[in-house]
Amino acid sequence: MNKTRLTICLFLAITSVWTQAQTNLQPIGIDFFAKIRSISNVKTIGDEIFFTLRQANIKDDNYTTDLFQLVEGKAVRLTNTGHFGGYEIIGEAIVTQKQKDESTIFLKQSKGYGGPQEWLRIPYRVGQVKFLDDTHFYFTSSKREKPESSVLPDSLVTKDADKRYRIFEDLPFWSNGRGDIKPQHSLLYYYNNGEVTLLTDTLANIGSLELSPNRNFLVYIDSRYHGFKIPYGNHLYVLDTKNNKAVERAVADSVRYGLVKFIDNESLLLSVSARNEDNPQANSPYYSLNVVTGKSGLLYDGDQYPIGGGTLSDVKGNNRSDVILEKQGIVYATTNVDYTALARLSYQNGKVTLLTPAGFTVDEYIPYQKGYLLIGSYGQGAQELFTFDGKTAPQRISDINTSLFEQYTVSKTQEIKYTNKAGQQLRGFILPPVNREPNKKYPTILNIHGGPKSAYGISFFHEMEYWANQGYAVIFANPRGSSGNGSEFAKLKGDFGGRDYDDLMSFVDASLAQIDYIDADRLGVTGGSYGGVMTNWIIGHTNRFKAAASQRSISNWVTFETLSDIGFNFGPNYTGSDIWQNVEALWRQSPLAYADKVKTPTLFIHSDEDYRCPLPEGIQMFSALKYNNVPSRIVIFKGENHELSRNGHPLNRIKRLSEITNWFDHYLKVQ
Repeated sequence: MNKTRLTICLFLAITSVWTQAQTNLQPIGIDFFAKIRSISNVKTIGDEIFFTLRQANIKDDNYTTDLFQLVEGKAVRLTNTGHFGGYEIIGEAIVTQKQKDESTIFLKQSKGYGGPQEWLRIPYRVGQVKFLDDTHFYFTSSKREKPESSVLPDSLVTKDADKRYRIFEDLPFWSNGRGDIKPQHSLLYYYNNGEVTLLTDTLANIGSLELSPNRNFLVYIDSRYHGFKIPYGNHLYVLDTKNNKAVERAVADSVRYGLVKFIDNESLLLSVSARNEDNPQANSPYYSLNVVTGKSGLLYDGDQYPIGGGTLSDVKGNNRSDVILEKQGIVYATTNVDYTALARLSYQNGKVTLLTPAGFTVDEYIPYQKGYLLIGSYGQGAQELFTFDGKTAPQRISDINTSLFEQYTVSKTQEIKYTNKAGQQLRGFILPPVNREPNKKYPTILNIHGGPKSAYGISFFHEMEYWANQGYAVIFANPRGSSGNGSEFAKLKGDFGGRDYDDLMSFVDASLAQIDYIDADRLGVTGGSYGGVMTNWIIGHTNRFKAAASQRSISNWVTFETLSDIGFNFGPNYTGSDIWQNVEALWRQSPLAYADKVKTPTLFIHSDEDYRCPLPEGIQMFSALKYNNVPSRIVIFKGENHELSRNGHPLNRIKRLSEITNWFDHYLKVQ
């Protein structure tokens, strides 16, 4: 056989194997999210790696979380409770805590399997804890205000009074995911070998505990409630652990401290925000503060690369990380346009250097060996554990989800560049339909993220991958108002539905011009939270979309301001006014004001315990469309809140996605 024929035969053989492998891949189904294990809470004891895995359980309609150790690239289960929470590493022991009535039980377990054993028990519901050692530590505990005594005689007071009525005296009186809020305070205590001492007054609201490396100082923030019409800000205190005496330190008057982290034994890194009337969406600057002298200085303005953030996902866990303090500077995660990078802020010149490559998303990080241990992913790849030396590409060291993903058809994003009306060069993405045929047009869904100060990335997003496997193209972008492009880009105050709407329509135009398989006559639009508001807004301003699905939305800024658990701040920060100063401005920016112009068939998805975007917001828009004879449908999920699409009961998550997909199938797949 000559070389040419051999080459052709080898090529055909390889192509046949590749085609067969592609043919054998399974489509991503509506319940695929339940197969994925979300990784979080990574910690180490020496070189040994520990973490928690969370997974949806469709059979029991709940979620399970347990502690695992990485052994030769595999996740080895250490607990089997199904509800393992956060944990601390003390020495070589793993310490957890659980609540029992009004007490807290601390549990210890060794590195091996065997389950945790009770270590100590204290008669308080413990919140944050900072250990000096095994017998001395500080903790916060919530103390509820006692309600006023009943005016009824004791003989007429029912034992089930809480089930019969609800009484509120403060705002907010409910909170998304928590339900009714009873007046309470978070107090600071000191545990000394069995003896507990209260260190603050009973009106305090203590949080953000941070110990200095030498354990000489404890820093905390008091954000006590005084009502809404008060000076902006909270208070920072430094407590001397030798005598438990605290003094207040301040960078400026009327500021709010967020991030608190010791740089060394006496210096703090602080995020410090002041009331910004012009741009409430601006990123906070970062200061250094000497806890002994009180001297402070600006370290970084935070404009382009703020500490924290991240891109959105519907399959990841609750990933959190502390900043890492190194000789060269501060290492942290930041959102860069549409991916989350590990970055270093230089002490010397205040400049930020991005360490991880574009296309890799960092979800969590800790120092490890001579570099870092990361939870993250490449592109639409699975979330895994990676080692990173700070220079070369992150190296995967686990197989927790990768083998699963390799069995399924995961669509790969393609970049779409566009220019908005302000002349800014931006980019969005398209997720092509799986098994796309040449010269064929496909229905396409515009998916709008929540926030609005958040961002879509290129990480795996189950609902979009499911639609791609169902024969849809999915387009998504980060319009003005999103994070990752600096403070000015995030500004929307007084222009809600203006520059952000323009950017989204420019992106749709560019998508149609650049992607030949998008069917311009079969466009759909959807989104949740801010994405729901924009869906409501879009259908009142254009008829280019043939179907819409509005999820957990706002329709009326006038009512939202006094209904939502964040309405008093969020509403004015985005609309630029309130119902007493300029109700016309709120109505002008409300989608409900344009509901009589809507022609687009629209599905509404809402939850009855959503206190972030309360149910009446969805009902108002649904009722308005029905009044104007627009085909509409509303699905109200009982017992769910604003987090339905990410953390709702698994069966309800399936029902939600089924309703949206069926709606688009009905209106977009008809040729």
